[in-house]
This record gives sequence, structure tokens and C-alpha cells, in this order.
Amino acid sequence: MSIPPFTPCPATGDAFIGRQGLVRNLRRRIARGESLAVVGGPKLGKTSLVRTALQGLTDRTVLEIEFGADPSPRIDVVPGSIVVLDNLDRVADSAIESLLVRVSAAKPVSIIVTGGRRLRTMLGHSGILAGRYFRVVPLSVLLDGETRRLIGWDTSAAVAAWTGNHPYLTKLILHYMDRGGDKKHRTLEQAVATGRCQWEPFVQRLAAESGEGPERRLLWYLIERGKPVNPTLARSDTGIQDMKAVADRLAYLGVISRWIRNEEATLFAGCRLLNDFITAEANNSRRTL
Repeated sequence: MSIPPFTPCPATGDAFIGRQGLVRNLRRRIARGESLAVVGGPKLGKTSLVRTALQGLTDRTVLEIEFGADPSPRIDVVPGSIVVLDNLDRVADSAIESLLVRVSAAKPVSIIVTGGRRLRTMLGHSGILAGRYFRVVPLSVLLDGETRRLIGWDTSAAVAAWTGNHPYLTKLILHYMDRGGDKKHRTLEQAVATGRCQWEPFVQRLAAESGEGPERRLLWYLIERGKPVNPTLARSDTGIQDMKAVADRLAYLGVISRWIRNEEATLFAGCRLLNDFITAEANNSRRTL
């Protein structure tokens, strides 16, 4: 039986699971007229988060522009509106400054931008871009409880071990499990194998975006440890002095989780799909030397 490919789409309403506290925080800040930069790796749920937060602000006009579909869209801002510039870092560096200046000149009540590592770099430590201050809102993978709610059945721990609580990877694997016939006669490993054509290019992209510097060193260390590690111990073992900044970049990318477990701060590389890919990549590199 041919299984159609997984087609992700933004989740809102009842389909939006988890991050409720973050939704309330964003809604409150937008209502106060703050401008926000929602930053996270690919397919972590930035668009879903922003749209869900905006659903509670029905008294404002919302203009949403998605730059992934059109890098040069027509923008007609209504004064007092909320402007969402989704995937802003798809725009060329030379055009972002003038774009934001033009949008700001129309006097929106709030500007919300979303993007990944490039946007975070452009904002720097100040959060100021084109003369406007953006409060940075970083995303990360789902909490364990949120993943259990997303999966909704008793193999949640097994699925999470493959996906590391990444929302896109979790939904992708569930798609191939749900489309694979009777649940009682289907295995998680079969779903992973069937969906390889989709998850492998994605984890390859995550691996590439994690870079080859201290981020890759920390990621490789966490993969080898195979369990949650205290950041202080990770710093001592790896020699990475700016551990928080390095862990931030990996967590915002969605390749590691960073939570309080048993009252202790921990870092964990829990995505087997990504870990196996990186391990295989390293082994292949060694064989070619």
C-alpha cells in the first residue's frame, strides 16, 4: 500500500498542543504593543505559536506576510494593526533594514517577526533591528508531557526516543504509523523506515545548521553520554567556556533539550533519528581518511 507523504501545516485551535503558558505570555505582550521576535529552528512551531496567540486578539487587524512563499510581497500596513513577518530571515540582508523601517513608518501597534539562527544573529544582544526593539522569544522542543498529549497513546516514550520531542519529527513518524495499517500489527521501526525519505533530509538539515564548532562538539559529547547531563559537568568535560550560549543555539535549533529534571538543570541529545545520522556521518568520514 502506497502511503502519501506527510504534509505539515500550522496547528491552531484544538490542534495546537502545549506551550499554553507561552501563548498567554505572547498574547499579553502583543496586547501591550510590544514587538516580538519568535526564534527557533525549522518546523519547531513558530507560525502555529504566533497564530494561536493572535486568536485571542480579535479587536485588532492582523496582517500576516509569509516570506517563504514570496520574498517580495506587497505590504499594505494599516495604522494600529498587528503585522506578522513570518520567516523574515528568508529576506536578503540588504533588504531587511529598509523593509522594517517601511513597516514601522506605517505605525502598527506591534510587529512580530519569526525566523531561525540568522534572525537571532541579526538581533544580537540588544534585540534592536532597524531601530526597533524586539523582545526575543526562543522556541525549543516540546516538554515530555506535551509530547505525550500529542501522541495520545501508550507508545509515547518509544516515539519520543526516536524524535527527541521535536514536534515535526513526532508528527511525521505518527503519520507513517497511522497510515501503516492496523496498529496492533505495525511497529515503530517500520514507520521510521517508511518515513525515511522525509525525515532524513530534515535531520541532515539540522546537522548542517548545528555547525562544526563548539555546537557540534557539545552535541557529539551529549550523544556519546546518552543521558541528561548537567551543564556544569558538560562545560568541564568539553572545555567549552561559553556553555550557555552554545547550549542556547542547539536548544533553539531543536537538536537538544534543556530542562529541569529531578530539580537539576540538564542538557540532553534525545533524538535518535538525528543522533544516528550524525554518528553514521562521523563513521563515514573516518573511513574515508
